[in-house]
Amino acid sequence: MIMENILEYAGVFLATFVGMEFVARGMHKYVMHGFMWSVHQDHHRERQAEIEKNDLFGLLFAGVAILLIFQGILHGNLLALSAGLGLTGYGVAYFFVHDMIIHDRHLHLRSWGTRHSPFRELILVHEVHHAEGEGNWGFLFVIRGLDKIPPEIQVKK
Repeated sequence: MIMENILEYAGVFLATFVGMEFVARGMHKYVMHGFMWSVHQDHHRERQAEIEKNDLFGLLFAGVAILLIFQGILHGNLLALSAGLGLTGYGVAYFFVHDMIIHDRHLHLRSWGTRHSPFRELILVHEVHHAEGEGNWGFLFVIRGLDKIPPEIQVKK
C-alpha cells in the first residue's frame, strides 16, 4: 500500500515544501511586519545576532512540523508525515539559505553565496526588503513579477 501511494506522499512533501514559501510570505508581510513586529524587529538590525527573538517563528513552524510527524508515525497517517517532512525540509532550507547565506549567521556562508548566481539573486532581492522595510516578503525563491528585482540583477532573456 505504501509503495502504491509513494507518488502521492512525494507530491504532498513537495507541495508542502513549495507551499510553505507562500505561507511564509504571508506570515512575513501580515504577521511579522504587523502585530508581531516586536518579535521580528531584531531581525532588521544592521547586523543579526546568532540568536534572535525572530527565531521564535522558526520554532513555531518546527512545532507544527513535529506534531504532523508524530501524527504520521503514531497513527500511521502517511499524508501527515509527508506534510511534516515537507515543513521540516523547508525549515532546513530556510535555515541554511536565509540565515547562513543571506544574513551570514551561524556558519557565515554569505561570501560563498555571493559567488553563486541563484544565491546572489536571493541576497540582492532580500536586501531590497531590508533597505525599504517592505516588499519582497519571500525567503527561498525569487518570483519575478511579485518581487522587486534590484538593478544589479540582469533580466534573463
